Amino acid sequence: MTPAEPRPARFVQICASQNDLFALDADGDIYQYNFNATTWEKLAGSRAQEGPKRTDHARAVKSP
Repeated sequence: MTPAEPRPARFVQICASQNDLFALDADGDIYQYNFNATTWEKLAGSRAQEGPKRTDHARAVKSP
């Protein structure tokens, strides 16, 4: 690896489906494996830092 090349990411989680392969690194960046180029590609992040919003109400559970 030359000084101009970025160091490879260390993945903390990998998720696979029938046709895709995704990975999550320790910084929260998501990568998708490109099978044609045989390399990992970083996906553009547009997620808000605070994460998803949850509602305050509980789900109603019907008793038998």
